[in-house]
Amino acid sequence: MNTLFIINPAAGRGRSLKIWNSIKDKIGFPHEFVLTKAPGEAAEIAASAHHRGFCRVVAVGGDGTICEVANGIVFKDLEIGIIPAGTGNDFARTVGIPLQPRAALAVLENGRPEHIDLGKHENGFFINVAGVGLDAEVARATNEDVKFLTGTPAYVFALMMTLVHFYPRRATIEIDGKTIHRKLWLAAIGNAKYYGGGMMICPDAVLDDGLLEVCLVNDMSRFEILRFLPRVFSGGHKTHPAFEVFRGKKIRIEFEIPTAAQADGDYIGMTPASFSIMPRALKVVRNNKE
Repeated sequence: MNTLFIINPAAGRGRSLKIWNSIKDKIGFPHEFVLTKAPGEAAEIAASAHHRGFCRVVAVGGDGTICEVANGIVFKDLEIGIIPAGTGNDFARTVGIPLQPRAALAVLENGRPEHIDLGKHENGFFINVAGVGLDAEVARATNEDVKFLTGTPAYVFALMMTLVHFYPRRATIEIDGKTIHRKLWLAAIGNAKYYGGGMMICPDAVLDDGLLEVCLVNDMSRFEILRFLPRVFSGGHKTHPAFEVFRGKKIRIEFEIPTAAQADGDYIGMTPASFSIMPRALKVVRNNKE
């Protein structure tokens, strides 16, 4: 199968280029590759792949790179493959792609394509989780202010920074036409389970059920939220009384004051923010054992 590898040299604080160099001579099928030079370029390159005769596009990078490639090939007759080389690698974890580069390459050689859903926001698509509130502020801080850490430590450090000034605020949430009112730390809109380098914020999200999981973290003290958040890594937060879950196809969230929104860890603007589900919009190469 003619395959295009798109490598983001900046992913994983530069680790992606080392990973690519470790596997490029071991690829046993027809392929070409290109290294991106700027944010957003992966989507443009992926969008042209079908016209260039490729059947599959492989993202070598993190969740941001995968999301860009997905935005480029959505609804096209192309498969997406993954060589995890980012900071968090949450999407690879969700779809069962090994984090070891050669094992991930073996999935491309022996795996099977499966259709999954994509989340949609006002300016594009997301693969994992979108959110408004505390998580969006933490994502911004992780990307812009915490350059000396990677993965979960970077996210945790950014969280502690953000908690100094962020506070719960009143919100109106519309889910498939039904309106609810809450005072929220955050609302996470999950196509998949994980974000933030292994935080299972939407523990029951399913990639191919045609629904988004809407997870609300309601008002609690700062002391209690510090106890709550570590439980997110294991999914143990599901039983906390301040945690609520809804499901739906179209979601709109507005806070009493404009509040940051994110999708797959990238800042996408301020509230109000709208999200929806695009069923079976992406074809992903997964491990036959999954």
